[in-house]
Amino acid sequence: MATITFTVTVATGTNGFSAGANKFFINGTVSPVLELQEGNTYIFDQSEGTNENFIFALSSTKDGTNTSGGVAYTTGVTTTGTPGNAGAKTTIVVAPVQAVGAPTLFYYCAALAGMGNQANTVTASSGTNTFNPAIDDIIEEAFERTNIRGTRTGYQLRSARRSLNIMFKEWENRGVHLWKVKYAQIPLIEGQAEYNYAKDSVNFPNDLSQILEATYRNNSTTTNPADQAMTQISRSQYSATANKLTKGTPSQYYIDRKINPSIFLYATPSSSVSSTSTPSSFQFCFYYMAQVDNAGDYTNTADVVDRFFPCMMSGLAYYLSMKFSPGRTPELERIYQSEMARALDADNQGTSTYISPQTFYGDGVSS
Repeated sequence: MATITFTVTVATGTNGFSAGANKFFINGTVSPVLELQEGNTYIFDQSEGTNENFIFALSSTKDGTNTSGGVAYTTGVTTTGTPGNAGAKTTIVVAPVQAVGAPTLFYYCAALAGMGNQANTVTASSGTNTFNPAIDDIIEEAFERTNIRGTRTGYQLRSARRSLNIMFKEWENRGVHLWKVKYAQIPLIEGQAEYNYAKDSVNFPNDLSQILEATYRNNSTTTNPADQAMTQISRSQYSATANKLTKGTPSQYYIDRKINPSIFLYATPSSSVSSTSTPSSFQFCFYYMAQVDNAGDYTNTADVVDRFFPCMMSGLAYYLSMKFSPGRTPELERIYQSEMARALDADNQGTSTYISPQTFYGDGVSS
């Protein structure tokens, strides 16, 4: 929230009360209507000499205590020094709407009537950023985009939820979504080539979609772990390995992408890079893209980060249009792909890119 300072002076002028001497001027303007945003801090500086004997105050009543029954407004208000002297000021922290909210205020002189004017308290933004629609809201928004309005049948709701789940799987095929990147650390077991959830349900993830990068970690000195990058190989490369149970330090891995994926290491861990007494000493570590959670109950929220909300709504509308409003399908597909492109563009790590020039030799082949 901001802090704003107003310079207060006293001079002859005309305001909503009357014309004549002794009116408050705010930043050189005679008794203007002020707009005070809730949550901000406002300082009314009365150090200028013309303020002597004129006490700046605030009230929820026009002209404050100069009006019968009027009282000073004191919530968040502090007064410092003597008007007309250095350091004299009245400060107000306008109560935000999330707390109690501030009423419409009036600034006035506690010593003389008719010197001030109104100070509106303007509601700021909500101050919240927790918008996370439930599945039924997502479905409703998507149906409205297909121009299908009204009460949904049970079949339409089930169909929409199924389409949403299918779309989430299609997202996994598109590549990396940063909010679903997780980290796994699997203890190495001497002589074991295959690692999966069935063999280690404690450490191996059950939501693995694809591995992004992997390392062998020597964590025997926990204050100084050493990582060594590993290379992913294909099925044919792993298949061509003569002795798959060769022991040593793992440097390659193959992912068998079944319904329940397995990872095969080569070489298999030797006794020097595995430990039964301290499993965490030697690990196969990898970043992986996790599967997006299913929609589930209609009261759930989607397992989607906020930057993907627009394309989620657009995508579901596109999927539903193919079943319920085919005339809208081309337009909704265009909108969906446009929203997805923006979401993917925003879903990046913001790292620098370094481009090196290519070097060409006599035959034109680059190095």
